[in-house]
Amino acid sequence: MTGNTLIFRLLMIVVLLAPLPLGANRPWAWSMMAVAVGLLCGFWGVLAAVGKAQAPLSFRRLWPVAVPFAMVLAWACAQASSLLPSELWHPLWMAAQPALEAVGGGEAAGMVSADPAMTRAAILRLATYGGIFWLAVQLACDRKRAREALVLMAAASTLYAVYGLAAYFSGAKTILWMSKWAYVDDLTSTFVNRNAYGAYAGLGMVFCFALFLHALRPSSRPSAPRAYEMAETFLVHALPYLMALAILGSALLLSHSRGAFISTGAALAVLMIALVTGRIVRPRTGLLSALLVLGMGFAVLGVSGDRMVQRLANESTQDYDEERLNAYHLTMRAIEDTPLTGTGLGAFTPTFRLYRDASLPRAVDWDYAHNIPLEMALDLGLPAAALFYLCLAVIFGVCVRGLIVRRRDGIYPAAALGAATLLGAHGLVDFSAQMPAIAAMLATILGIGYAQSWNTADRHRNSGEPA
Repeated sequence: MTGNTLIFRLLMIVVLLAPLPLGANRPWAWSMMAVAVGLLCGFWGVLAAVGKAQAPLSFRRLWPVAVPFAMVLAWACAQASSLLPSELWHPLWMAAQPALEAVGGGEAAGMVSADPAMTRAAILRLATYGGIFWLAVQLACDRKRAREALVLMAAASTLYAVYGLAAYFSGAKTILWMSKWAYVDDLTSTFVNRNAYGAYAGLGMVFCFALFLHALRPSSRPSAPRAYEMAETFLVHALPYLMALAILGSALLLSHSRGAFISTGAALAVLMIALVTGRIVRPRTGLLSALLVLGMGFAVLGVSGDRMVQRLANESTQDYDEERLNAYHLTMRAIEDTPLTGTGLGAFTPTFRLYRDASLPRAVDWDYAHNIPLEMALDLGLPAAALFYLCLAVIFGVCVRGLIVRRRDGIYPAAALGAATLLGAHGLVDFSAQMPAIAAMLATILGIGYAQSWNTADRHRNSGEPA
């Protein structure tokens, strides 16, 4: 086993186990993930320095992503420091100056961030996702490891769906050994929030659909009879992924998440277009497969989708939608007050409390804006938020280029585009991508797609890694 393979498998263990402790959305859970990823990055760096591990993709291919990302992290660190001039401080610090000076007996320092502790925690999480992306890029340049990662993520998401279905139909109303305290009548698997789990199940559907279509490629054995070859291809190679699709689709519908349902549909459509554009599947095969999956989807919808259909059509959900729109307007008002500096990465909650008014009457805390682009703009400021989305745009663009330029392995950039579409669309109405377990899986598939979007000669020219 090479150093790259060892670290790759350890990384996959971290990513695949992340949903187990409540989607890793607890400080102890994501902190453990951060420590594990940091150790893996350090271990890989040491092995690469002594020649025991390779870095197949040079920094020349990565700097358009790495440099803006580093600048975003640097600005977030500056937000949580007292080095910036007082003109940039958050208004909360300015208002608290007299009290702080009275307690401290001297001039008190302030910061851009409304809550430096929350900002430092958010920096650690963001750096963790960056570390996962970096390792995935370097380790998934090998096509066998890329295939293994995609299959493992599809299998893990299916197992979490099986657990969720078992818990749902047994009437246990528990998450692992804990009694549910939210979304009691919805399928959430090991997550707390139904929308977050719906997005995670949708990611699994994207991976399974990609593998299903990839398995339908004609066999390379010219001597095999046509009918026998088709039957073997479908029953042995493709059918397991189709069954996994049905399981994940059922779990998604029983989560009753409208946003995840619609976003998954958009992601599967983008995936299909990408696979046909990249010549991974023929248009006729893609069309027949889409009709097959669509028919299966209607069957699953008829069995498990009654409440989902009701939520899509029920006018009572309009109150919640109106609340979200009101929250968006308040968030935009807050952005207008600090458009350049932001209010601190991860410090949305204390900032939003200053702007909340009677348009949000329910007695609940708004920990998220339910719109990730708006929240990032408020947290980081417009320039740094633009840099962050520039990173994602570069990854997206490289994956599109890989589909067009490369002659093989287009399944990986296609899956990355599908996953990015799902979480990007869902992020306009919810916060699923801010769940550490989901963000970790997104970083992994984006890294794999990015790595497999370059020609073999480009990746391996200066490394000893086999093509």
